[in-house]
Amino acid sequence: MNAAAFSAINKFESTHYVGPINPPVIAPQKAWSKLCRVAGWRRSFFFFSGRRLQTIADEVHSKCQTEARLDFFHGFTPWITTRPKRSYIAWSDCTFRDYVDIYHRREQFRRDDLLRKADRVLFTSNWAVERAVRDYSLDAGRVASVGIFGEVEMPARDSYAGRKEFAFVSTNFEAKGGRVVLAAFRDVRRLHPDASLVIVGDQPPRDACEPGVSFTGFLRKEVPEECRRFRKVLAGARAIVSATSSDICPLLFVEAGYFGCPVISTRKFAIPEIVDDRNTGILLDDLPNPSALAEAMSRILERTDEYPKMREAAWAKARGLHSRERFEERLCSRLGQVLSHDNGQLAPSR
Repeated sequence: MNAAAFSAINKFESTHYVGPINPPVIAPQKAWSKLCRVAGWRRSFFFFSGRRLQTIADEVHSKCQTEARLDFFHGFTPWITTRPKRSYIAWSDCTFRDYVDIYHRREQFRRDDLLRKADRVLFTSNWAVERAVRDYSLDAGRVASVGIFGEVEMPARDSYAGRKEFAFVSTNFEAKGGRVVLAAFRDVRRLHPDASLVIVGDQPPRDACEPGVSFTGFLRKEVPEECRRFRKVLAGARAIVSATSSDICPLLFVEAGYFGCPVISTRKFAIPEIVDDRNTGILLDDLPNPSALAEAMSRILERTDEYPKMREAAWAKARGLHSRERFEERLCSRLGQVLSHDNGQLAPSR
């Protein structure tokens, strides 16, 4: 996504890349944070310590070209000590507050170590926009979503051949609800013994080795042969199945839509912006139990009258809203709005 943003900006305006900016962490601060964690004390994010943030800010200022019209930051927290001398945009998939709540336990960290204010921000979803405005009291007119797009090439046609194969794709089997999916699949197999499940990515537990379940390992999109195998999984799947508790805006769901493949997942985060319940897939309540997931999977297999329409809707939505071209259009539109401030057409932000 960062590379795509850079490519889009280059089409819009001549761009100077500053980076990578990633100074080493300060060893004593890292050691102290670990000690606090072991002792059960509140600790700091040593990766975003004041000293390291200042080092980042100094490096940014030393490398930025003075004649530039706009600064564009990927992410928020690394730059909070940086003070741009011109208009700027920052973008990410969620605020630091949501990052802490989703991936960590807030009570483990000091209150003054959590990001509270942000300005000039873009997100990949309306879900993140609404939460940033609410949690940081931002001006809603300065916060917007530019959406996402998939990282695989769109096929020319839907080549699905009618197989009853579900696909589960993850980089973390446990966090993405792999055990729930496995338990649900066992229930589905009792009614549909010809159904199958392919697991892509993180290694499943040993008890996943049972009839109907296969494992491909990680399929890297940057490796042509592995990308071809990944595309084959998406093209042949009846549906992508996920019981995730930590995906904010999954690119996988967009990529599945490119192939006309519906998605069965949770009604969490920005997922409802990608998957339309009962239209391009099926959404379940937070952390669904295996029986609810199995019921949704069986519906996908049994409702042969609505399934083709679901594939058509998934195909159309992914291409109409989540193509790379639409992403670039939205991003460049936001760039133009900010640059127009400098031309006196709108009030400046700072």
